[in-house]
Amino acid sequence: MGKNNTTRIYLGPKETEVVARLSYEKTTIITREQLKDMLNLDHALMNQLIFRLKKKGILKPIKKGVYFYSPLESGPAGSNINEYLIPSILYPGGNYYVGYGTMYNYYGFTNQIFQTMYVLNTSKEY
Repeated sequence: MGKNNTTRIYLGPKETEVVARLSYEKTTIITREQLKDMLNLDHALMNQLIFRLKKKGILKPIKKGVYFYSPLESGPAGSNINEYLIPSILYPGGNYYVGYGTMYNYYGFTNQIFQTMYVLNTSKEY
């Protein structure tokens, strides 16, 4: 008999609460502040919770204080974020555009799939 290669993730009560709530609300991106409002935890406990969820691959950092939620049903590898959601997080002022090869491929001008997403900022302010 072969060894069972399934990955098991054990979640604590607060972790289970977060996963259940984010799955129910079909959340993909969540901020630290939203988690704080959801759970009403102090700073140290919030840090521990986020650390554990990141270590288990449930939360993936996008930038400081902003995370991508990968639901458990996505399996051990997790799910991937739609890269077109990232620029609005990095540039909340809306002073950006996606261009060059990224848009050439998006609109079908080329069949090449680029490894780099080009996001251009239209001003010095973020």
